[in-house]
Amino acid sequence: MDLNAVYRKTQKGQEEMAQRTVLGMRERTLLVMVDGKTTGSELLARAQHMPDPPALLAKLIDGGFIAPEAGAVAPAAATAAAPGQPAAPTLQDQLIMKNTMRYAEHFLDQVLGPDADRLSEAIDRCKTIPELRARLEKTRDVIEGMGKKRRAEEFWTTAQALLEGRTPPAPSAAPGAPPPPAVPAAAPPPPAAPPPPPPVAPAAPPQPSIQEAVRFARRYLNDNLGPDADMLMEPIEKCKTAAELRARIEKTRDTLANVAGKRKAEEFWNGILPRLPQA
Repeated sequence: MDLNAVYRKTQKGQEEMAQRTVLGMRERTLLVMVDGKTTGSELLARAQHMPDPPALLAKLIDGGFIAPEAGAVAPAAATAAAPGQPAAPTLQDQLIMKNTMRYAEHFLDQVLGPDADRLSEAIDRCKTIPELRARLEKTRDVIEGMGKKRRAEEFWTTAQALLEGRTPPAPSAAPGAPPPPAVPAAAPPPPAAPPPPPPVAPAAPPQPSIQEAVRFARRYLNDNLGPDADMLMEPIEKCKTAAELRARIEKTRDTLANVAGKRKAEEFWNGILPRLPQA
């Protein structure tokens, strides 16, 4: 057992994740943590709440469920050794992406309902602004293809402004609204230059909802835990009130910290917190 090696799931391990026919719960929980980026020593640290983590890890290795990644290095070293890869987004870019994704997810939930899940999942996977822009353009085309041309234009106008760090334009006047009163032709010019217009207030953020929080939890847990997400999602989907949902999400966060590590738990919590309604 090489504790410095980075481990990945083998074909046998992938099949066990899907079928769950061989391993016990503890071994399968440890198998979930194997992501092709984590070393043996890090896996043991994450599994310290389990009885005899070295024996569990050895069972996965000896059983052929996981194997060392050839030539793999720790994530920090890999980042330093790969100058050709795109730089990580700046804090400003991260904020822009977060606000834009939040708007897109809320818009799709409002316009498409349950049909929004697949589009939202693809948006959530974007890692850079160019990638997010390309995905939102495709999303706009999908909305238009559903016969919602006006909503597609509304979606893209706001999303494009958010991507560029601008305040989205105010909604256009409703059809049939009376035009503003005309200025008389003989009106004298004003004695002085008019004061500058007041700044446009930023668009109000989407309001959190139980439905939106549950959908985020489902996407995140399925992406990171695969079939094992079902055990965590069942009690979440049974929640009826905001207080009940928040308490269940906190328990889910703590479970994730034990199963997938503290970083994943924090990522889950930070992602779902703005979507949780006040209890």
